[in-house]
Amino acid sequence: MLGSINFLTRHLINFIVATTALVVAILNISGFASLVSLPLAIVAYYVSNKVTLAIQKSSQSKKIGISTSEYTLIEAQLRQAKAHVQALNQQYVRVRSIRSFKQINEMSKLAKRIINIVHTNPQKFYAVEDFFYAHLPSAVQLSDKYTLLTKEQIPGTDVHLALEDTRKTLKELQVTMEDDLKNALSSDIENLKIELDFAKMSNDKRKDRLKVGGE
Repeated sequence: MLGSINFLTRHLINFIVATTALVVAILNISGFASLVSLPLAIVAYYVSNKVTLAIQKSSQSKKIGISTSEYTLIEAQLRQAKAHVQALNQQYVRVRSIRSFKQINEMSKLAKRIINIVHTNPQKFYAVEDFFYAHLPSAVQLSDKYTLLTKEQIPGTDVHLALEDTRKTLKELQVTMEDDLKNALSSDIENLKIELDFAKMSNDKRKDRLKVGGE
């Protein structure tokens, strides 16, 4: 959730710290012992990265109004969700029908949109917790089982019924994920309505002033 500027800044600081540690070690350690200079610089880089990253996360969490522990939790859930999307995308090469391909593609796009929204605004995570904890993992598991069964082409009424039930459940999950996306966007839509109402009121007042001035 930290942007590219934070990334570049962090590694620039790490490089400066590591370089300084290397120079100091070389100047103060002579002979065979100077061989430890490079390992010391690597350790300095690692420690600097950990400390700077913690500071950046703390600063960012305060800026968006959540605790550092919440920030870490959301960050972990985003990583897990991205892994789930990758697993979902792997089903493309296994599906045997256009309908299944379209369904998996639609769920993948929905998941990516929700993940991007939460990545941009971590507070929205709490509006779509079920997506991260249940809906997306279920979509991955069911699509995997579905494509496996269709690929094997096992005959039998029980298998056919299981496929139909799984297909129906996946469709329901797609609708659920669409609702998740709406929940993620709900506050933005509400804010947009407020802004539109304010703009409309301002425009009406301006028209009234012009009307009074014209009279």
